[in-house]
Amino acid sequence: MKSNSLKMVKPFLFLLMLAVIMVSCKKENTTEEQPTPETPQITSISPKDPQPDDVVTITGTGFGNVVKDLKVSVGNTALSVTSVKDTEIKFTVPATLVSGTLAVSIKGVAATIKDPLGASITVKPKTAATPTFTAMSPTNGKVGDVITLTGTNFNPQMSENKVFFATTTGGTVVLATVKSATTTQLTVEVPASAVTGGVSITVSGNNAVVAEGFNTTFTVNSTSGNGGNTVSYINALSGNLSFSKIATATKEIGAMIIDRPNNMIYYSDYTILNSTAGQNTIYKLNPAGTGAPEVLTTDARITGIVKLTTDAAGNVYALKYEGTGPSIYSVYKISANGATVVEVLKSFDMSTRYSTKYFFFINSAGEICFRPGLKINTSGALVSTETSLLLGVQQKDGGAFVDGTNAYLLQSTANNEQVKTIKFIKWNLSTSAVADAGLTPTNIFGTDDAGFYTSTDKLSYIKYAFDASKNMYAITDHSYQSGQTSKTWIVRKVAAGSNASTLLGTFLIKFPAVDLNDYNSAVEFIADAAGNLYFKANQKDIIKIKQ
Repeated sequence: MKSNSLKMVKPFLFLLMLAVIMVSCKKENTTEEQPTPETPQITSISPKDPQPDDVVTITGTGFGNVVKDLKVSVGNTALSVTSVKDTEIKFTVPATLVSGTLAVSIKGVAATIKDPLGASITVKPKTAATPTFTAMSPTNGKVGDVITLTGTNFNPQMSENKVFFATTTGGTVVLATVKSATTTQLTVEVPASAVTGGVSITVSGNNAVVAEGFNTTFTVNSTSGNGGNTVSYINALSGNLSFSKIATATKEIGAMIIDRPNNMIYYSDYTILNSTAGQNTIYKLNPAGTGAPEVLTTDARITGIVKLTTDAAGNVYALKYEGTGPSIYSVYKISANGATVVEVLKSFDMSTRYSTKYFFFINSAGEICFRPGLKINTSGALVSTETSLLLGVQQKDGGAFVDGTNAYLLQSTANNEQVKTIKFIKWNLSTSAVADAGLTPTNIFGTDDAGFYTSTDKLSYIKYAFDASKNMYAITDHSYQSGQTSKTWIVRKVAAGSNASTLLGTFLIKFPAVDLNDYNSAVEFIADAAGNLYFKANQKDIIKIKQ
């Protein structure tokens, strides 16, 4: 029985082994099939009309999540992907991108465009931020003045900003010259044909929006210069200046200033080198010349006045020479109507171990400034912070007040008074700091006599003054003209922010009148807010110049 069972099992085992061998051979001869990769698809692109810096979103499937596996382009421009996930790709539109067709590939497999609106990308120019016009300073001035316009979203590229003034010549507006530009400020020159009216600005073709409540009207001041001359002893040689005598003092004029904000001239009738009995008075005069000079005050203390200045409130400050020593002075404050006279500081010594030179200005804080580092503070105390000699500072020119913060002085850098070494310095009246003003007499007058302004000769007479727009006016003597016994005087203008000048005119004082540099050996020369000029001539006359 056992023998028969074995006989029955053997054929079964044989068949089983054969089946196993056959299956094994089949596996060895069969290659395993790989799954087909999913083709990426783009179903939408937004926006299709982007501007530079916009983010474009590509929506679809099969994008994966590895940035380096992606290639995105528009036209021939490859783009940097900012983020990716399986269903979304984002990129930022660069400024240089041009319109074209979007293409995407993942590991070399191009994405199929399923967006019904296609894959065309149209790049639009970036919309500029709307410019605004919020302020203008000053709001009045003359042709050629440089003014400042304030706002937002101006273009630092000057040519992209257009500024228009009102005119009656050839249209309703005239284009001004832009001198400088930042995103918040433009400086422009008032054009030749400008008239009083509104100022407008466009930036890259977009009109600036005027701030609510802001009046854009710019008032053009006309100084009415037409070359006229009613002064018998003045001979105008060139230019278009008008000369008129607005007053004659009873005695020789010593110091002369103008209160620009309140439009009033003040002068004294005392000079140290030519003093006589009775020359002890301060006068005030309307620059329009519509009235005679008036005595400011009869206070007995106001005598021997060698310098004058005014503060923002219109008070007059007088520097009195006491005569008790070579540098002993007193300062008095006089109200604009002359009713009140206050002694600020009595009999102080202007001389220190650093200098004997002095000037006379009031800063915005009400301090009286004599030179950098020497002032009378608001408590009436003389304060010196001088630490070194300010070599080469010239006193004869008198300096010039610009505003409550700054004044200009002349300095010979080599301390030798040679004209080629002299420059203007800017004196901060609040901090006493001194800085190079970036301007020299040679910049102003060099074209009138190039040989002299590059020589070792000394500069003789020069005086300068500023109007409310911070334009500088300078006057100097040149030479004797053939057949004349008087100097030729040159008047030039330096526009605010410039170091180049414009010739306004030349003239001379005909003999026997006394020239500008009279016995006092000083030239008195001032400018009002509008740029009318005034000087002393023939000792007692005040001459007005209109441009």
